[in-house]
Amino acid sequence: MSGAGHPEAIDLHEQGLRARRGGDAAEAERCFREAFEKGHAAAAHDLAGLLLDGGDKAGAVEWYRRGAEQGVPESAFEVGYVEETRGDSKEAEHWYRRAAEGGHAGGYLNLGAILRGRGSLDEAKHCFLRAWELESDAKAASNLGAIYDDGGKGDLVAAAEWYGRAADLGNAIAAYNLGFVWRDREDPEKSIEAWRRAAELQHPNAANAIANVLLSQQNVNEAVTWLRRAVLEVGNEKAAHKLSDIYANSGRHREARFWAEFLDGPKFYSPEFEAFASEVAAASIHQQDVFNDTFEQNYVEWDPAKATLTLDGRALRGLTVLGSFSNLSQTWLWTWDNPSWEQDLPALAGLRTIREFGERHQIPELMKGHLDFSRFNHPAGGATTMALAAATLIGAKGVSFVTVNEGKGRLVLATDDPSVPTARFDRLTVPRLLMQAAEVWPHEQLRVVRGFMNHHGFEVDESPAVIVVESADGHRVTVRCPIERAKEHPEVAAILGRENARIVEHSPARVQGRRPDDDDPHRLAVLFDLDDRIITVSSGAETTAGG
Repeated sequence: MSGAGHPEAIDLHEQGLRARRGGDAAEAERCFREAFEKGHAAAAHDLAGLLLDGGDKAGAVEWYRRGAEQGVPESAFEVGYVEETRGDSKEAEHWYRRAAEGGHAGGYLNLGAILRGRGSLDEAKHCFLRAWELESDAKAASNLGAIYDDGGKGDLVAAAEWYGRAADLGNAIAAYNLGFVWRDREDPEKSIEAWRRAAELQHPNAANAIANVLLSQQNVNEAVTWLRRAVLEVGNEKAAHKLSDIYANSGRHREARFWAEFLDGPKFYSPEFEAFASEVAAASIHQQDVFNDTFEQNYVEWDPAKATLTLDGRALRGLTVLGSFSNLSQTWLWTWDNPSWEQDLPALAGLRTIREFGERHQIPELMKGHLDFSRFNHPAGGATTMALAAATLIGAKGVSFVTVNEGKGRLVLATDDPSVPTARFDRLTVPRLLMQAAEVWPHEQLRVVRGFMNHHGFEVDESPAVIVVESADGHRVTVRCPIERAKEHPEVAAILGRENARIVEHSPARVQGRRPDDDDPHRLAVLFDLDDRIITVSSGAETTAGG
């Protein structure tokens, strides 16, 4: 049996192809079987593919083998692949050779890989060249580059040429190796350029390689940027530890701890996220309160194609599907990184704003698609807090949480529909809002207050803390300290470092704001202790002295 066989066999094969395209698997199988019996060898290959699609792997292998035995190169390749996965390299080589003899580029490529693995480099080179000539295969070019490279000891000019061809076709390994070729040729600029390309192609070590070069040049800031990319984009463990060391050596211990724990699941947010989220916290809590008071949310529907959210029968525009939280794995998945969602849906458009903000301000939580909250004290609450903060970036009027997958997870939906009431400044709720936000962000209470005042248009004025420090000999020094980290003021710290020195009295720092409003002017004052924590909040109408 060879070729297409009798005209009747050709006709049966064509009928089988039409039936398969039309979804009639039973008719396609009948036609392929009859076509093969009448001498159409390639029908065996198509029948094997049909059986494989239907889940009959054993049947598929049997028919691939029949096709291979009748000289079908594609079938010979498939049999070779099966034998290779079984660990029988001798049989795999035999069938890959049969495929290659039939002009199959994949046969040449995989045969070359086997030959290269056992050291038959000349024959392997020939196979890779043939694969390249037949299909311009990126893997073939990358393998040729590696053979010429020979670990930096070979023909580096030829290696660069072949690695470059493969990299141009999107081969990350070739782009990464090209960086080392240029390094060995003492061209650091081209080396970094190649690694940049490899990083864009998601090679797991490329960004870290760039960072190493930058660190050797004492360019720490740019190196940190690349190390963060290495961690966030490809989960490079070495980069995470290197980042942690850099921050620890510069005295930024919270950042150091965050990056040391990041890949295993951090126990707290990044300092960058805390700085952002704390500033919007009180206002976002207030807006969500208004949203929850407006809608009972007993009935929720959403249409991502129309970007609408229906709550209790009321349709709202401006839907953004932020992401989902898994109750099983305690992880968050931004919808931009969820393969189950079509990324061109209108309800996903707002995510670009969130992600771009994260990249611009280097906020890991708004850059990485999949986040592990399992080590947070309250994983679901941690994800919720993050989502509420992120929603402010798209002007959301509220966020709705929908249980999905039979309670295994929650989908988080935001809407910026202008018909939803906007939270207005209310002096009666201010103390509660600020204290509630400060409880969420205990290390950023100053930012909580500043952010809230700025959000509501206050003219802000800050008064420093005044600290009286007494040394052991009774000498007293009065220091006016910046409002943040007053006890870390150099002059205060120097005195407190002496034996028996102490703070004998202090007046608290104050952040106060005036909100000029013709109808209802307000003043707001917040006092802070020496650990930057809120002591009291006073809010009231502005009064004018009479004469």
